[in-house]
Amino acid sequence: MAITIDGKLYDETKLDDKCKNSLVQVNSLRGKLRQLSDEFDNVKVLINHHNEYIKSNLPASALVEEAAKDGEPAEEPKV
Repeated sequence: MAITIDGKLYDETKLDDKCKNSLVQVNSLRGKLRQLSDEFDNVKVLINHHNEYIKSNLPASALVEEAAKDGEPAEEPKV
């Protein structure tokens, strides 16, 4: 069976076992990278969803007004 590496065709039957193993590992790791990338994108979507929910459901009664020190604005938490 021929495989393409860097635009060149190679006869897989003429590769040693270590090279064949590396090919299997590269293919497996590429699949894992695609899976992790998809998961990363999904996590970003969920973070944005929950941030929007929090922002739109914060009751005004929960707001705490703190006096700024030395005329600087109070630090805001990152949501």
